[in-house]
Amino acid sequence: MGWHLQRYIAKAGRAVNPLVWKRVWKENEGKQLNDVASRVAQQLNDEIAQVARVSQYRYWWWANPLGAGLICYGVYKVWYMSYMAHKQRTGTFGGLCFVHYFAVAQIVAGAYGQGGQWLNPVPK
Repeated sequence: MGWHLQRYIAKAGRAVNPLVWKRVWKENEGKQLNDVASRVAQQLNDEIAQVARVSQYRYWWWANPLGAGLICYGVYKVWYMSYMAHKQRTGTFGGLCFVHYFAVAQIVAGAYGQGGQWLNPVPK
C-alpha cells in the first residue's frame, strides 16, 4: 500500500527491456490506437490518483507539529553543531566584532592547555 519509488525504478527497467517491447507489441497487435490510448490514459490516471492519496497523507504528517517541528529542529541542530565544530577547528568567525574576542579566547585556551576546545573550557 502506498506510493513507492521502487515501483517506478522497476517500470523504468522494464521499459528498456526488449522482451517487454515484444510482449507489448503482441498484446496490442489487433487493437486500434484509440483502445491503446485509453488504456494508457487509465493507467496514468491510476498512478496520479495513487500519488495524490499518498501526498495527502504526507501533507497531514508534515502539518503535524511533531512531524514538521522535529524535522526543522533536527535540521537546525545538525547545521548548528557542524557550524560550531568547523568554527572551533578553524578559529575564524564571520563577524568582525567577534574576531578579537575569539582570538583572546583561543590564547587563553592555549595557555590552559585546552587546544582548540575553548568553547567548552575545562580547568586543569
